[in-house]
Amino acid sequence: MSRRDPLTGGETAAFDGLDEIEAAQVRRCARVLLRRPLLRAEGPDGEALSAVRRYADRLQTLFAGYLGYRLVVEPGFARLYKTGRAPDGMRGAHKPNGAPFTPRTYAYLALVLAVLTGGQGQLLLSSLVGEVRALGSEAGLELGAGIVDRRALAAALRHLIDLGVLAETDGSVSPWAEDAEREALLTVDAELLGHLVAAPLGRADAPGELAGVADRGAGADGGRVQPGGGAEERHGVRRRITEDPVVPHSCLSPRERDWLRANLGAEARLLEDLTGLRLEVRAEGVLAVDPEGYLTDRHFPGTGTVARIALLAAAELLHRTPDADGAGGADGAGGRQRGDGQGAGAEEGWVPVTAERLAATVAELAERYPRAWSREAVRDTGRLARSVTQTLAQSGLARTGADGAVEISTAAARYRPVPDGPVGLDAGGADAEEAPAGDGAGGVPRTGGAAPPGQDALFGV
Repeated sequence: MSRRDPLTGGETAAFDGLDEIEAAQVRRCARVLLRRPLLRAEGPDGEALSAVRRYADRLQTLFAGYLGYRLVVEPGFARLYKTGRAPDGMRGAHKPNGAPFTPRTYAYLALVLAVLTGGQGQLLLSSLVGEVRALGSEAGLELGAGIVDRRALAAALRHLIDLGVLAETDGSVSPWAEDAEREALLTVDAELLGHLVAAPLGRADAPGELAGVADRGAGADGGRVQPGGGAEERHGVRRRITEDPVVPHSCLSPRERDWLRANLGAEARLLEDLTGLRLEVRAEGVLAVDPEGYLTDRHFPGTGTVARIALLAAAELLHRTPDADGAGGADGAGGRQRGDGQGAGAEEGWVPVTAERLAATVAELAERYPRAWSREAVRDTGRLARSVTQTLAQSGLARTGADGAVEISTAAARYRPVPDGPVGLDAGGADAEEAPAGDGAGGVPRTGGAAPPGQDALFGV
């Protein structure tokens, strides 16, 4: 680990002087922090905090040099500040049932943080609610006291409890959402609260600015990393690769694309050395796969009706799209666009699909394999189509426009399912419907077929 590649700029210095066992420990700590940027002793993967504290200096060097991230390590927690990545609408907070936060819930979360910042160590739920409503009124927000508002505020409070910022010392906030007369005593972890927001709010006037406040990163001591030597492109590309499921070339700036192409081999080795991720190169871009399936909050392909229909729908939409690869459909190895790089007028690497066509494909799949799906999930195919679109978008394999149109990434061809039956039958083609039913319910194609030559099997992205 002591050998340095001239392209890395010293990022491997974190491993200097370590034997293989210690280097593996540092790598494991880095993976945990990427997965849990707010790591608490009492929270998920909390047992790793002692090792993070032991290797704090090395981890700070690793993150500052490789990604431009700042790492703060305290006795009870570690905070990795993932600044510099603009919001994409796919990585927001979620309720315990998996539903994303609504704008109203986000507003309550911001108001609660504002109240807690100038508050005391303990406070009653009723007192907190009163201060939140007063502050909201002062800010010109129209907040009510009905069950919709109570549920939104309760979800914001539950999120802070899960993060460890709030603790339910007596009572619980959950019953209050249904009964406004319920009371609870809450305790605030002031130190953790001070490290919750990723960047100083006073520096930003808009959400995008907040995410990009520290775009050039911070050193291990919290100081700014000076730009130069391609640091902006280097950190920008690496953040996309480690944080996003799929990174199409079209999503990178020209300078970032040029930098990645020039340093692809060295970056692939460095990525695996530092994080354990393997870089997979495709015609339309790159993606990082994790053989252990740990560095992800969403696996694709996944289980359940929505996830499996999303997999099959993407395969069919790519297969049946004219000019998707210049020869009538996406191929199994990459689904390349036409030779001019535009594929039916779309941006390179993306295949446009109307909302009507996607809905029709989803409905057809639901009808084709009736025994394979949850009856409740396929009862409303319109809602199912929207869920399929969301699943593909969260996996980086689709994006939606303001008019409801959808674009499917040709990288989805990587996950082309293999039908049960004789080898050679292709999902989405005419032979797929004629294939004899195998072990899968209703003869549905398997989602765990062999990957293209030279690639790993289907790891979760």
